[in-house]
Amino acid sequence: MQDINLVVEICGSAGEGTISAGEILSRFMSGQGFEIMSFDSYPAEIRGFGKCVAHTRISTNPIFSPGKFSDVLISLNDKHSISQLSSLKPDGILIYDNQPAKPHEEDESVVGWAGPGMISYGVPLQMLANKAAGSSRGINMVALGAMAALFSMDEAGFIHSIMNRYSKKKQIVIDSNVNSFKEGYNWTKENIKKSDSIYFEGIRPEIRGEKLIINGNELVARAALDANLKFYAGYPITPASKIMEILSRELPKHGGVLLQTEDEIAAIGAVTGAGFGGKRAMTATSGPGFALMTEFTGLSHMAEVPAVIVNSQRGGPSTGMPTKTEQSDFNAALFSGTGDCPRVVLAPTDTGSCYKAVVSALYIAEKYQTLVVVLLDFFLSNSIKNIDVPDKPGEEYLNANIAPSEEDLKDYKRYKDTKSGISPRAIPGTPGGMFFSTGLEHTEYGKPDYSDAGHLKMTRKRYRKFLSVLQDAPDVQVSGAKKDEFDIGVISWGSSAGAAREAVMSAEKEGIIAAAFSSMMLSPFPEKDLIAFAGKCKKILIPELNFSGQFARYASGIIKRPVEQLNFITGRPMAAEDILHKMRDM
Repeated sequence: MQDINLVVEICGSAGEGTISAGEILSRFMSGQGFEIMSFDSYPAEIRGFGKCVAHTRISTNPIFSPGKFSDVLISLNDKHSISQLSSLKPDGILIYDNQPAKPHEEDESVVGWAGPGMISYGVPLQMLANKAAGSSRGINMVALGAMAALFSMDEAGFIHSIMNRYSKKKQIVIDSNVNSFKEGYNWTKENIKKSDSIYFEGIRPEIRGEKLIINGNELVARAALDANLKFYAGYPITPASKIMEILSRELPKHGGVLLQTEDEIAAIGAVTGAGFGGKRAMTATSGPGFALMTEFTGLSHMAEVPAVIVNSQRGGPSTGMPTKTEQSDFNAALFSGTGDCPRVVLAPTDTGSCYKAVVSALYIAEKYQTLVVVLLDFFLSNSIKNIDVPDKPGEEYLNANIAPSEEDLKDYKRYKDTKSGISPRAIPGTPGGMFFSTGLEHTEYGKPDYSDAGHLKMTRKRYRKFLSVLQDAPDVQVSGAKKDEFDIGVISWGSSAGAAREAVMSAEKEGIIAAAFSSMMLSPFPEKDLIAFAGKCKKILIPELNFSGQFARYASGIIKRPVEQLNFITGRPMAAEDILHKMRDM
């Protein structure tokens, strides 16, 4: 079977159906058995008229990153598409409207900016949309029809995907979209002479098992429900709002409660209160909201109350760039707050691992009676991937509280100084389990204690408990050459891990002996694993989406040697191509 590895970008203005067209394309290709990964970019305004790009990668092989450059650019808006041409490969394909409603001003036609090696196909997109449905609103479906005809895609399967996408709409809406697609498909079949080499006809990868077509935010909500979440409090903020939107519908069906609060401070306060009351509780936010939550993160640590915060990072600081991706909250997640306040931090490395991260976070928070932060980013929250259906957590993950024994309750010490640092936790209302709970330093009974000996004793206890979390840490991920020594080791975290893995695979084909290392557990960090990996590497590269190299500084302190950094703050996800280019230079 011929290998397919194709990146398609649809570029238009807000309101032209750009994102909808990308979603239909992704779902259709997944249904055909292909691996897909899609990522959309759009304006920060709630309803604007800025540039929108639907970016979809399609492959017969596993996909670990979205791909930096496109093979095909479909232009729904010439002005915006001119600026997107820089992402089209020099020998890429441009599909554009050759009969716009109004003549273009000088230098405003996208085809005029196409490079000499590019293949351009002109299709009367607006004219065909008007013919099909009486308006230009179906221009996106006409463009999909044109692409399907050019590349010999399954017409009936595509139409089925369109009908599914609009199945909850009125029949006239379904018909107009299908008719628009057919107009684009038939016109292209009859009028375009194909000069490229992309064909999908006869290529049908084997479909193995049920697939979920899902993004990170949807998986976070699904994992929370499966992991026995009972309370969610939150305040809307991009890119985390979808989590609350889903849970507002689904959590009550699972016996839970959702509270939309007046701000992020109230949200984390409510979550901490629910955790104190014995309920699994969570909130989700982004950088600006996380900054407001830091007072309660200290309370969760000191009072040993379970709480989970999902922080989907975006471009910062302050309100920054709400619809752009970044990995610049690493320092805030690990170190923000007052005093010695270590907290558990997990960072999923791809869409599928968002599920495991949230299940682990709720389990660890309850078992270790502490705050857990899950670091997503805009890319992981919103990128769509087709993945295997995750296994639901076992019973041991659904009730992890270490309750006091009858002997404990005879003289109940809520903050008993145990070998593991985990104290027996009585849920309020437990007979004999009354205790003091405060943000002040305290004795084992919870009563305020300002003595230096008491403070040292309880600080050691909390740190001992924190370090014992490593026994429940997800395994580190190492991929690449099976060697005892590597030319280059690429150490990554979060959403950059997929690009690092793909870059290492490409480097091996060029004769560079390389390997990739990543850990979902960022704090406490599995230092022994990292030191062992680094000891095998002649050189080390750490790519991440922030300006200052926050993780690189942290990791180099563990391995006690200098590292090469690769830092981007473009608002786009890390590209395997950029990591590979840096590896060649090294």
